[in-house]
Amino acid sequence: MRILTNMAFWQCPYWVERTDCIYDLKGATADPVFLPAWKEAWRLFRRNREYDVILTMEPRTSLAYGLLCAMTGRLSKQIMTEVFIDQPRRANPFWRLKTALYRWVARRAIGMLTLSTAELESVAERFGLPRERLRFIPLQCTIEEPRQAPTDEGFVVSAGRSLRDYATMVRAAPKIRVPVVILCGRRDEIPEGPLPANLTIKRDVPREEYVDTLARSAIVALALRESLRPTGQVVMLEAMGLGKPVVVTRHPGTVDYIRDGENGFLVEPGDADGMARAVQMLLKDPGLRRRIGQQALEDVRRHYFLQAHAEARLQAISELLSAANSETT
Repeated sequence: MRILTNMAFWQCPYWVERTDCIYDLKGATADPVFLPAWKEAWRLFRRNREYDVILTMEPRTSLAYGLLCAMTGRLSKQIMTEVFIDQPRRANPFWRLKTALYRWVARRAIGMLTLSTAELESVAERFGLPRERLRFIPLQCTIEEPRQAPTDEGFVVSAGRSLRDYATMVRAAPKIRVPVVILCGRRDEIPEGPLPANLTIKRDVPREEYVDTLARSAIVALALRESLRPTGQVVMLEAMGLGKPVVVTRHPGTVDYIRDGENGFLVEPGDADGMARAVQMLLKDPGLRRRIGQQALEDVRRHYFLQAHAEARLQAISELLSAANSETT
């Protein structure tokens, strides 16, 4: 099975050895300089005939590549991944056009890979696909060597940029009786007005500082906005990979990983009181905090390490390709 992709998964030698990428990943120690979506799509299109599968990652490249194939009548051999759906805006003609184009491309594709089980239904419905042409692939922890972080300095950290609900964290902070640190992006919205005395906001910190802050924290708390697309998994899994207990919003991006009360805690969207209660419960019980963190780390080591993700992705691609070939014979 020959696979060409724009997915620069250089961190996993197992994946690199079994796929070809439009970027040179040999000996890579960091992400390449990514091309614009149209250039990625063109590179994939030019080499389409050499491969059995073209794995397109992210929405714009997936759409551009699919349209190139559709408009030239070429078999796309496409499997799409990380093509997240947005909230419906049916009164907006541009949204309707965009959705129609994605549906056209998706129906010509071999299939799609999702990062949550919830998307198996929502993506199938949005793009008019049979459920059998989708596969859920759990995300991987990007901590290179998952381990129990040796320090616990007693503070709570909330981090990330995509679809974060920092308004809920600000409301929860006064009820959390330790320092709370938010690590966010320059454009992330924080409610105006005086902030709780125990809350610190840091924007655009380097990755090294972010990982160090996770490792030194007592608890990682993630409040997420309601949405159809998954979010929060990266920070959540990195925290789990450092043996930290997590308290997260019940969300498409979290419920596939967190078993409430066993390897973390789930709270309802927008529930600042629930967030504060769960955090305070962990703060008051070091034994519970340790047990939850250890189980989270064990889950990462068993299920969410780099090669496990690569193996699951390759297996799903193989299954989708076999099913597509069966339909055409």
